[in-house]
Amino acid sequence: MANTQRNFVLGRMNKSLDERLLPNGEYVDAVNLRLGSTEESEVGSVENAKGNTQLSQLYFIDPVTLTNTPLSSEARTIGVYEDGANETLYWFVHDPKCPIGDTGKLDMIVSLNILTGFLKYHIISIDDGSGINTTLNFNPQFLITATNKVSDLLFFTDFLNPPRFINIKNSYGEPIVSTVTTGTTTAFVFTAGSVTQAGIISTGFHQGTVLGCPTPTNAIGAGAAPTTTQIALPGTGCYSPTVVVFGVSGPQVNVPLTSKGFGIQGANTASGFALTHFVTNSDGTATFALIMSSGGGNPGTGIMRGEITGSDGSSGKFVGQYAPTAQFVDESNATQNPESLGGLSLTGITLVDGVTYTLKI
Repeated sequence: MANTQRNFVLGRMNKSLDERLLPNGEYVDAVNLRLGSTEESEVGSVENAKGNTQLSQLYFIDPVTLTNTPLSSEARTIGVYEDGANETLYWFVHDPKCPIGDTGKLDMIVSLNILTGFLKYHIISIDDGSGINTTLNFNPQFLITATNKVSDLLFFTDFLNPPRFINIKNSYGEPIVSTVTTGTTTAFVFTAGSVTQAGIISTGFHQGTVLGCPTPTNAIGAGAAPTTTQIALPGTGCYSPTVVVFGVSGPQVNVPLTSKGFGIQGANTASGFALTHFVTNSDGTATFALIMSSGGGNPGTGIMRGEITGSDGSSGKFVGQYAPTAQFVDESNATQNPESLGGLSLTGITLVDGVTYTLKI
């Protein structure tokens, strides 16, 4: 099909005339259009502007039932901070019609890494323990317009509450003690491994989307009984990062490939999942990821928590959050979104190379 090109010398919108009578240089309507011109002249250039693309969807992740409840249609962003150096966006959300909890409200602080698609819930609060307010106590009448990030600390104020800050490497729980008993049933068992890359030491289990293909460079750890069954990630061959050109997804070129690894199938109530990441890093970050055991693929968004014990006598608690990550393209040019990955929080224990760990939920 031939392309039609027209010069917009006037660069002017005209909705008064019939399209057939429209003078050259004018147009009737425009969507995603950017017009460049100078102060001295109306002559300029017209070009397509990229439209909006939904990158994430937020949920309230119930720590008791492990179910995900979408935010209501009245949820609003009341503040935002752009960390351009790290390609990460932080935003503050208030939902006045949350169907869960006594307050009927939900407040959260969330971040999204644009390059990796990694979505992290730093704070999700529906109750500060009073049954009246949330921990954050956001108010849509008091927008968060004063934000700043210093090292790993994100400072913010809404001129309603006292100035506050969070550590962006952490995920904070509600200040309400749960009465639900966790850590009673074995979910996963693995022997930790360790690898050093770019001066950062990673310890734990990581066999899912692994850098390097066909030879992985940072795969560590191995499943242990009773969770030794390996569930392969979907697709064929190596994974490539996805790039969209003219609305069509395809593989990026001249970028490192990713190995299509595996997860270890869970036991008992976790048998529907396979663990692909349970890693702590020396830079203070930690990752947790799952796939579905029924042939791979991501399990959506959720949270898993419980107790962790090591063969060296160590013990503690863990909380792993997970959400679908960025898409890949396999060697058959099929789009794959295999894992749900998120932050991992460990208390009372440090992972050690060579120690076998049991996760109970």
